[in-house]
Amino acid sequence: MRFTLLSALFLSVCAYAEDAQPVVFLDDGDNTGVLQAYAGTELQGYFSKLFSNPIVTESTPAADFHVLYGSPENNPGIREALAGGTITLPEGPQADQGYALKSVDKTVYIASPTEQGVLYGIYALLEAYGAYFQISGERLPEQTLFHIVPLDIVQAPAFKYRGLLPWDNFLCGMSGYNLEDYQLLIDRAVRMRLNFLQFHFYPGMAFFTETVDGVRVTPTAIGIPVDVFPTAGAAGEAAFGGEAVFGPRPYVENAGNPAAQADAVQAMMRTVLDHAHARGMRTCVGFELMAPPSGNVQWTDKPDGGANCLDPLRPENLQISLQRYRSLVDTYPQSDYYWMWQSEARGVLGRPVGSEPGASAMRAEYARWTPLDTHAGDIDYAYHFRDLVNALTPEERARIATGGWFVQHLFPGLHPDFPPEIRFASLNTYDPEQTVNGHLEYYQPAQQGRPTWMIDWWEFDGEQWFPQWRVTWQERMYRKCLEQGVEAVTLLGWKLSGIEHNIRYLAEFCWSPELSADQFYGEYVRRLYGQDAASLKGIYLAYDAMAPHTPPANPYDDRPMLLAPGWAAVGFPAFPDTLEGLKTESWQRVLTRSGEIVVEQQALLEKDREAIAAIGLMIPGLDAQGQSWAALLLNRLRMRAHYLESMMALNRAYGVFQEQASASGLTEGRSAAAGQIQQAVDLARQCIELYAKDARNRNDLGVVAQMNVQYLQVLLQLQATLAVPSETPLN
Repeated sequence: MRFTLLSALFLSVCAYAEDAQPVVFLDDGDNTGVLQAYAGTELQGYFSKLFSNPIVTESTPAADFHVLYGSPENNPGIREALAGGTITLPEGPQADQGYALKSVDKTVYIASPTEQGVLYGIYALLEAYGAYFQISGERLPEQTLFHIVPLDIVQAPAFKYRGLLPWDNFLCGMSGYNLEDYQLLIDRAVRMRLNFLQFHFYPGMAFFTETVDGVRVTPTAIGIPVDVFPTAGAAGEAAFGGEAVFGPRPYVENAGNPAAQADAVQAMMRTVLDHAHARGMRTCVGFELMAPPSGNVQWTDKPDGGANCLDPLRPENLQISLQRYRSLVDTYPQSDYYWMWQSEARGVLGRPVGSEPGASAMRAEYARWTPLDTHAGDIDYAYHFRDLVNALTPEERARIATGGWFVQHLFPGLHPDFPPEIRFASLNTYDPEQTVNGHLEYYQPAQQGRPTWMIDWWEFDGEQWFPQWRVTWQERMYRKCLEQGVEAVTLLGWKLSGIEHNIRYLAEFCWSPELSADQFYGEYVRRLYGQDAASLKGIYLAYDAMAPHTPPANPYDDRPMLLAPGWAAVGFPAFPDTLEGLKTESWQRVLTRSGEIVVEQQALLEKDREAIAAIGLMIPGLDAQGQSWAALLLNRLRMRAHYLESMMALNRAYGVFQEQASASGLTEGRSAAAGQIQQAVDLARQCIELYAKDARNRNDLGVVAQMNVQYLQVLLQLQATLAVPSETPLN
């Protein structure tokens, strides 16, 4: 049948453009498929934004241009062009997702074996005409008359699955989302030709409240450490637009009734999965296997230290895990895949062998599963996970995946002992340098036909409030994944604005695996900001190179890449409250490291200031859209500069305190440090207020919320300690 979605708006706005020849969209045949109809809507919608020609869906004598899209089965014009050799469809493992784009005279062909491929071909066509899709927005060229550009592209993705794993515990991520935010995320991801959406659910949180032995888990939160955020009086309050309590509507509207909150959140998430499927995406949901919040669990016994988990040798624990799995399926029956996660760091924390019966023998027998004694606790997870999947049917196993933080070290050892249907999935270490220097070798079973998924980070939560660059590291990861034969590559993260480049590179590499980081950054800044922004490429590459080496916030946790640890409030070393405390080893270490960290932070601050100056000089030469995107980057770098200055003031406060307290007593020491801490507080407010001035989505509002609670409020608490008299004589 003829495609009949004709918009009167398109005709009324566009039909009278001077010298505008009509563009005819032809989608003959059966167009009742959900994706086919959506593809037509997207094509017409974006053509109306890009071109001033009238759009019609029936060929007329006046028509000068034709756009034929569809498959050989549903479009006779595509079938004829294919039979005559005008177009050639893609071949290879992912040919069903691929497409052909071809311009011949005044006709453009968009052809694919499937509706999904047609949709991807439409987005590729739009980008060939200047559209540029990002996860936090899009850039479109100025509207013009439609014209034919030379096109002869036959393309299929290098990976079967390509997508995102929005994490579930921070308000700057999906824990602050409403339904429309998920839907927008999905639509934008699909425009970038991504096709996989994954979710991990922490135990007991509202996203998944399992039922075991007839008892349902009571939900504890929607996010951690910030659950919902009262906005009154907050720094950056105006950004919330009068929203008194920031959080997802299903959770906020059912406050005081945890069961109702969970019901509403889970209903929303089922709609999210349905929306993803309507856009041609596949989905995966999962929970943490070894730390169940429900049931009469029998735990391991590690009297000499180490983190306990459920005892993998107890058959009653297997029955609990089976019930948890069935409960997950009942909660989200439409998901394509389900995975069971090893809890974070439990391979390391759980490495001591427990005293429970059989533990030592089991560890000895299955030591072959990992080459890393330091991560031997993952053997317990693998043993229990194997028992669980062996209790399922082959059909169920085909939808099951492993999951966990750096569990890929298990893959070569597990491969011979696990049913072939099981997918091996792992979240890489947060440090990309470690991942590219050896960790990817563990994905070897993919070469032997094992479906294997690699998950990396679109941003690390140790710096989640700030822009981050990881593309040169991603390039090395993805090339190794191609070599190994990995089935899926996905990125995990929270916020969207300020890190778009990392997600965009994933999307582009998956379709153009010859694309280097250097080539990508050059094209990225040209298309996003404009030709006058070429100098930004060097800035992006410089930031990218330092990705694993950014400074910590202060000596409280002084590992690299911990500028603002998102999983908890920023920690601060306490000031000594006795003269004897000035001499302790721990305090002397604080003094040493605070001085060293200031040097590292100063170097990053100088780099940010140089970038800020360069962007400021560049902005006037950009068009309006380029200026908007550049303003976003400028805002994020300026707010990070304020944050760095704030932390530098804090770190200097320790040395000032030591000098004055040693010379004149603790009272004078506190007084001297108070001035530095006041600077830190003032800069913290400026940092948050500045970010809030360019909050473009729910993620950005979540950043404002978290920075208030996890940064400003704890700084104020530290400041208050300097005003509290010591119980010990001061001098």
